[in-house]
Amino acid sequence: MNIIKRSAILLAAIIFAASGFAQNINFNEKLPLDQNFKVGKLENGLTYYIRKAENPKGKAEFFIVHNVGSLQEDEDQRGLAHFLEHMAFNGTKHFPDKRLLEYFGSIGVKFGANINAYTSMERTVYNISAVPVERSVVIDSALLALHDWSHYISCEPEEIEAERGVVREEWRRGDDARTRMMKGINRVEQTGSRFAQRDVIGLPEIINTFSRQTLVDYYHKWYRPDLQAVVVVGDIDVNDIEKRIIERFSPIPTVKNGAVREKYSVPDNKKPIVGYHTDPETKALSVRMTIKIPHLSTDELYSHKAQYDELIKALFLDMFRVRAQVAAESTDSLFRALVPVYGNISYASGTFTTTALPINNKGITNALKGIFIEVERARQHGFDPEEFAPAFERVKRQLDVNYNRIKKPKNSDYVSFAVDHFTREYPLLDIDANYKLSKELIEKITVEDVNNHLDRILSLENRVIIFAVPESDKEYLPTEDQVLALLDEIKETSLDKFIPLTEKDMVMKTTPVSGKITKERALASKDLNIKYEKSLDSTIEWTLANGAKVIWKEEKGKEKVVRMRAFRPGGYALPEDPLLARIMERYMSNFHVNGFNKNELTKWSSSKGILVKPSVSMRHNEFSGSFELKEPEEFFKLLHMYFNQVAADERDVNNTKTQLIKNIRNNQGEVNRFRDSVTKLKYNFNPLTVPFTEEFVNNISAKKLTDLYYKHFGNPDGYTFVFTGPMDATKGKALVEKYIASLNGDKIKTPALKYKESAFRKGEVSLRYKAKNMLSTKASVSRIYSGEIDYTAENSMMAKFITYILRDRYMKSIREEKGGTYHVGVTGDLSRMPENSVNFSIDFDTDPALVDELLEIVQLEIDKLVASGPTQKEMREIKLYLEKVYKDQTEDTAWLTLISDALRQIPDIATPAKKMVDKMDAGDIHTFAKKVFTTGNRMTFVFEPEL
Repeated sequence: MNIIKRSAILLAAIIFAASGFAQNINFNEKLPLDQNFKVGKLENGLTYYIRKAENPKGKAEFFIVHNVGSLQEDEDQRGLAHFLEHMAFNGTKHFPDKRLLEYFGSIGVKFGANINAYTSMERTVYNISAVPVERSVVIDSALLALHDWSHYISCEPEEIEAERGVVREEWRRGDDARTRMMKGINRVEQTGSRFAQRDVIGLPEIINTFSRQTLVDYYHKWYRPDLQAVVVVGDIDVNDIEKRIIERFSPIPTVKNGAVREKYSVPDNKKPIVGYHTDPETKALSVRMTIKIPHLSTDELYSHKAQYDELIKALFLDMFRVRAQVAAESTDSLFRALVPVYGNISYASGTFTTTALPINNKGITNALKGIFIEVERARQHGFDPEEFAPAFERVKRQLDVNYNRIKKPKNSDYVSFAVDHFTREYPLLDIDANYKLSKELIEKITVEDVNNHLDRILSLENRVIIFAVPESDKEYLPTEDQVLALLDEIKETSLDKFIPLTEKDMVMKTTPVSGKITKERALASKDLNIKYEKSLDSTIEWTLANGAKVIWKEEKGKEKVVRMRAFRPGGYALPEDPLLARIMERYMSNFHVNGFNKNELTKWSSSKGILVKPSVSMRHNEFSGSFELKEPEEFFKLLHMYFNQVAADERDVNNTKTQLIKNIRNNQGEVNRFRDSVTKLKYNFNPLTVPFTEEFVNNISAKKLTDLYYKHFGNPDGYTFVFTGPMDATKGKALVEKYIASLNGDKIKTPALKYKESAFRKGEVSLRYKAKNMLSTKASVSRIYSGEIDYTAENSMMAKFITYILRDRYMKSIREEKGGTYHVGVTGDLSRMPENSVNFSIDFDTDPALVDELLEIVQLEIDKLVASGPTQKEMREIKLYLEKVYKDQTEDTAWLTLISDALRQIPDIATPAKKMVDKMDAGDIHTFAKKVFTTGNRMTFVFEPEL
């Protein structure tokens, strides 16, 4: 791609600077690769990737990757790449009908959770995951399934006909404003390319009418060994797996003179592309500018240049994001928010996109102008050392965060590396070595290096400008000529240089005088009524003179972070105005603390590695937070100021009010009317469900929000603070005395709680809403059953079993046999507030003409369960699956949650429930089902277009 330079002098400077850097870093030096992968290729062209990994132990991942997707479809095959993916689960040579799913289900490997597939523009991937590999026959069966997917999918005529309805309903499921908007945006970004001409889900007219031969032709044209890779990662013997792959897959015939898999590109454009997407059902309002950035070459991807490039981009994005936040908060801002992100157009191109949210519908052009200004400002002046220094520290910190997240990859993570290596030629990187390399490289990057790359990231070419607005607001859209004229105007304007905000330090107005601890005691599990497999140790409780309590639990381990949770009875249950409390919660992150606004506070906190966050729940005022061991006092300093140095800002409050009023006015759409009606019908009266009015919002002030904040959070009396982490109590005690015990507790008793959670209505409740003037062709259906059930671990596990049973039954009856929907969601939840109860929700999208018939099937399956209970086959498969899931969970003990919940009298039912899987009895679950589903408590809500 030709990149326009501002001048020959600048070009020379860039070349000189780049060459200077190259003297320190050899861009051609290769990245360290993961040597534990065994990669090979069979004579028929099939590639294989094998790696031993033990996270989790005793399990393995089996994948087959097809380096083809929607891009390879002919016009009469639109959607067949995806349709074929569906057919893989409906019969193969060695697993006819549904026997593949039945076999793996019998060993605890569930369809949907462990067996699945996906199709994209450029690849199709099938997986059998979390397979227990203790038995050799299981390994052979998994490889046999991959073998059949490679070349022997049956595509039986009757299965094709049955699956048409499922895929048709999958298409219908995505027929909504948000999906239409994203597809519309993508098509504009991909203008002039094959990507813009294809859609993975395909065309309904093709799905409904294609012949079996057309599908088979696509299958055998593109599903062939030279375009396939088998990936096996897990607790396996690599050499043994290699031998089995060679034996199993070598007989698949080589395809001679196979069709050439063309690699498609997105064309360059010198003149900006301007596109518009309007939709009558959307309320979203945005404008964006995407700049296409060429990917590095394959050789570059394997070199130090790739790591250097990623670091440059990360530093740029961090600094640009700060500028966007500052611009949005300025008094004369042209937008509500400005969001910069990197992305990709498949394998064809990288992207840098800046999205602006207009202040209102009349401000669409102003929002675009704001994008142009900030991009051009960066092009004209670059970034300063004052901006670079804090960005440098934040990106270095993020490197550590990212590494800590992936330094112990799961088996599935290694599979992802292999899939990207085969389909996109990404390197199989050594995680530890590349983390070390990144830490070394970033130390050598300067602000000049970032500025030297701005013409690549913010190129004047390859720009795409896209408006996405409601149909009703299209009158405010500028024409293409107006957009281009505005762009030229900004490019020719000499813009002011960005003045970095001075990094303020959090200086307390007065140094707190340490308060008193009146009582200290060691805590054991019995003191908190914690019933857990591990005993509580190394835990101290301090009672403070101001009425607060602190519990300190030292946890030894590799983690270097201390976490906190604090709470006091209150929240929405206080006899304060609950509507105003809802506004306060919405505004919470905008409160100024010690004079720091949201942006300043975020930057300061992240630079210190600390977090403090207040919130309100139904029954409690709460704080959550964390700090790294190197900055403990900064955390306590901030926590202290959240009690007495907080204020709402009038300008921020006015912005919040403007958005609320906009939401109220936009809340007249059919979807929102339906949701409001459902809320009123579903629950007994609760003030939290009362809608806002413009009059109420207009009466909100900064003073009202500040006063309410202090009623919730200004008094430490009654709060309990729980700390857990790798810091001993002796060090914590001094900080607690100085910053928590010093808070003024006025000993005002917490008033009696007035409100409580809203309970489900009893009896039969229904609403069938006919929405007018809708483009969407789908009906959304929700059926809810509820009953009174004790809040116990045993009941929780029985509800989980019923959830899985119903999911599987509806998968068969509604999806497979009827072809009535793509997915039936089933959830089962136990509640203890305001009363012990359980509710089961069944949700799906479908053709409006099928609603009544499918609701009959929903009830029929419930009646069968009530009449006969679960089958032994269902019980056995669910037990195997759940035992496998729980065995693979290796999470550390969550003492912060256990202690906090015990203090709030929330029983831990999740932990003991895991030990009850094998004890589940079909008779007990049958009794449970009869108790819940015969109460007569049934709700049905249907939202559908008026035809």
